[in-house]
Amino acid sequence: MFTRISSITLAILLFLVLLGSQSNLYIYAASLIVLIFGAFAINFKRLNFTWPHLLLPTIYLLGVGSVVAVISSSTFRLVFLILACILFYALEMRLGKESHFLQNIYLLSVFAIYLGVFALQFYFNLKVWWVLPLVFGVTYLLSVQGFAGFSLPAKRYFYLLVAMVVSEAAWGLLFWPTHFFVNSVVLFCVFYLLWLFSFSAFFGKLSRAKIYWQLTLIGLILLVTLSSAAWRPLR
Repeated sequence: MFTRISSITLAILLFLVLLGSQSNLYIYAASLIVLIFGAFAINFKRLNFTWPHLLLPTIYLLGVGSVVAVISSSTFRLVFLILACILFYALEMRLGKESHFLQNIYLLSVFAIYLGVFALQFYFNLKVWWVLPLVFGVTYLLSVQGFAGFSLPAKRYFYLLVAMVVSEAAWGLLFWPTHFFVNSVVLFCVFYLLWLFSFSAFFGKLSRAKIYWQLTLIGLILLVTLSSAAWRPLR
């Protein structure tokens, strides 16, 4: 009963907090941080100190907050927020268990966070030396969550490896004449391949067929994204 009530409460708070604090960026950011700490406290009471499960709602809330801040249309923002709250309720209800649903929520959150990072760089014209440490830190945190659920000493080195490779990719993307959405898609694809291949290798499920299939899928996504992208004029 506590799980259901707390999940509904957090979903409603997510809707009210993000919808009612958008007029001021600082209030919006502060409200999101308070909500994250509130969700962390409630989930800690439910699950005790199980770090991967406590980290996933934080990643999701950061991703949702990033996307809501970027959407300019009030109608689309409202629709997205309603869907995000429904997913957040489902996430909270399943938290503490391993499932493909939570894995998909994790990947959606990864993309949303990268979207927020590039949007931050675009709107505030952040310099490279601000963006790269941010990408590195965020990716390291995402890797900790992404490789959770099994105990293997070697995965600690992959936290650093994935963070470094993704940061280098982000460095190159900052020089592309593309908008932040395109950069986010490309960087997510880089992270996704690194995460999926590493995760599969840890469990001995990495095969040649999987590599070819995933590379083909990502290649198609990048082809569609880049061929339909509105490129910024070179100056």
